[in-house]
Amino acid sequence: MTELCANPPPPENPRSDSTARANSNTPASDLLIDRLSLENTAACDAVIDLWYDGDLINQDTNAHDDLQNCYASGRGSVLIARQSPQQPIIATIMVGHDGITGWVHYLVVASPKRGQGHGAMMLEMAENILLAAGLATCKVHAASPRAAKFYRRQGYRQAPAPDSGGSVGPAHTDDARFYEKRLTS
Repeated sequence: MTELCANPPPPENPRSDSTARANSNTPASDLLIDRLSLENTAACDAVIDLWYDGDLINQDTNAHDDLQNCYASGRGSVLIARQSPQQPIIATIMVGHDGITGWVHYLVVASPKRGQGHGAMMLEMAENILLAAGLATCKVHAASPRAAKFYRRQGYRQAPAPDSGGSVGPAHTDDARFYEKRLTS
């Protein structure tokens, strides 16, 4: 299984190999996507602020632990997006796997930048990483009905909650917010 979190050195210029430029024929082609470095505390704090602003976590959550656990697993990474290296982080997604199934968490776009294709671009990048690691399925938990609608538009289908015994709950329950997508090359 391919490790998802090899830690490349910070890019010396904005177009280095450790930074991906979004496909030029997409609405989000102005994104610069890179891997979050845990050594960059300002960037980590900016990511966590986005998670709070996007209502993905509450104030009781130790988000720094989530970042540390993701990287310590050897099977996860956090991608960040900016419109240029000097501008603030406008989107983030955590991508990883359990050895069998890929997962994405904490997909959020800063509110003034929503609706421009940035979330779809981040999700596509995460899916491509999982596919390159040899994984055939990606799963998500939609934090809200709006997020569930987004994932359905991206080709995700409702799936059983991880410990639900295989049943898909009614649409009004939190368990109904699990989705999965078969990844193809």
